[in-house]
Amino acid sequence: MIHKLMQSYYAKMSLACICIVSIVTGVFSYMCYGLISRQNVSEHLNNYNILANNQSAALSSRLASFSDFFYPVFNDPEAYEALCELYLSPNGSLPNETTDILLNTMNALCASDPYCCGMLLLTRTGRLYQYDTKYVSLIPLNFVRTTFRFTPYQLQIITDSQISELSSDLELPASHVYGLSGTLFRYRTNRLENLGYMIALYSTEEFSNILTSSGLENTAEFTIADTSFSVIYSSGGSYSSGELENLLAQPVRDTVGNARLISAAGDEYYISSLYQNSYGYYTAYVLPAENIPASTAQTLLLLISLLLPLGCILLYSTVFRSSGRKVRNILNSMEIVGRNNLSYRMAVPKGNDEFASITHSFNHMCDELQKNVENVYLFEISQRKSELYAMQTSINPHFLYNALEQIRVLALNGDGNKAAHMLLLLSKMYRYQTRRNLFISIAEECAQTENLINLYSCRISDCEYEIHADAGAKKYGIPKNLLQPLVENSFVHGFSPEQENAFLSVSAVFPEGAEKIRFTIEDNGRSATEENLEQLREKLRQPVMNRDEENGFALSNVNNRLKLVFGESACLELCTGEDGSGFRVSFSIPPVLPEDLAASYSGTASGANLSYGEHS
Repeated sequence: MIHKLMQSYYAKMSLACICIVSIVTGVFSYMCYGLISRQNVSEHLNNYNILANNQSAALSSRLASFSDFFYPVFNDPEAYEALCELYLSPNGSLPNETTDILLNTMNALCASDPYCCGMLLLTRTGRLYQYDTKYVSLIPLNFVRTTFRFTPYQLQIITDSQISELSSDLELPASHVYGLSGTLFRYRTNRLENLGYMIALYSTEEFSNILTSSGLENTAEFTIADTSFSVIYSSGGSYSSGELENLLAQPVRDTVGNARLISAAGDEYYISSLYQNSYGYYTAYVLPAENIPASTAQTLLLLISLLLPLGCILLYSTVFRSSGRKVRNILNSMEIVGRNNLSYRMAVPKGNDEFASITHSFNHMCDELQKNVENVYLFEISQRKSELYAMQTSINPHFLYNALEQIRVLALNGDGNKAAHMLLLLSKMYRYQTRRNLFISIAEECAQTENLINLYSCRISDCEYEIHADAGAKKYGIPKNLLQPLVENSFVHGFSPEQENAFLSVSAVFPEGAEKIRFTIEDNGRSATEENLEQLREKLRQPVMNRDEENGFALSNVNNRLKLVFGESACLELCTGEDGSGFRVSFSIPPVLPEDLAASYSGTASGANLSYGEHS
């Protein structure tokens, strides 16, 4: 299929243009796809940026309002004194009335915030209490020194794992919590006295609710971590320290907005982190790149980039198959006309396109060509017939001169019987020559050749000859008297009167399946030198009617008659015999019946064949 479409020059040019268009389309599609993909990623990540900002804003709002959270405690002298009494008590034992005030105060604080799920009270002396909202009780815990350092008079965020490290007895009020730590102090003699720390415990469910309310698929993992990358909140439940730090340390492959594209464990991720400088924490999200769906524009662009070249190729194939069929029809028609079938006409296609115009012009050309060729054909037939007849009749006087010369020699030598016999043979041959037909069968030509050999044998008494024609070749035609000059040439120029064992061979070979009949005339007379052969070959290349020399006239006559009838390839081949002696003439002609040859010179042959071989 492709090979057929590539045979035409313009088909190749069109296909090259399609390839160029496809390549340009592919390059621009690739560039546009990259831009659209980048825009799609940016828009997709923007939703996660908003969520990360909302989570950061929620935590910042809680940190900013933390002082307001404890305002009821400091604004209520009774509650404040009860709390200070707990922190200053050496063993933590309080009167029931004070304990009730503390429990009511803690309960009011936790009830004021739906995400506050408990309190931790840590004194400077290392006593730790947990307020349990479920049982509304204050539970003393065994405090364990940790690596976390409390800083007086500074708001601090305590992660889930850091809270769990404060005491082995601590039971978290929720699956994951974080704490906000503030300092409990009192004024004493114009200075502040640090009594300990109050830690409000908050559930991380607030950040999960922000993600849930967004309506986005759970494809990214959101993380809130402090400056040491200890996890405060993780939407994926991974609270191991250091994971976020490792991801942020990965080499950046690309950036889209404030998100960075990184590779980790063979996968690609988009990671974005927002640092809250006022309170010292990070809000980040990690989104696998494969979780970002392709946009409609990307899908549409891919379809266009694939369908456009495919459509061009299909259109190219359809158009060139249709036009190629019409072009092949025109070429086939030209080939038929080129084989001299001028009566052939193309079928006019439907429609009014260029091919229909070409078909009309082609048929009109054939009409005019047939008229002109018929006129030229008849004129050339007449001319060729006249030329052939003139050349053929020119043999007769030439032969007659040679025969009479031999009879004269016999008469002078007193050999009247031979002279009389030669006159008889000569009269028979000229009776045959009076027939005006130009072509005879090979069998008839061989019979006349044998008469000629008998005529000349009177000159050489012991001359032997052999005439052989394949049975399959005898019925085919040959110009009349074609072999006569070649046989005569052997007796006149080849044999001498005193030569003994003279031998002449005439053969017409036509093997089964062969395309041409091969004639060979060979004698064992005088040999021609290579220089003489070359001179004869040069004379054969010249028109016989344009020369007056006698030497080589017979060979030129036969050679030109062969070319005139059978084409340029049917020419004489001159050489010496196989053993280097004698003289041999060969030629080949196509198998054509005598009547067909005669018809071609009478103007009744079909088509415009003026001769055979190269002329056909």
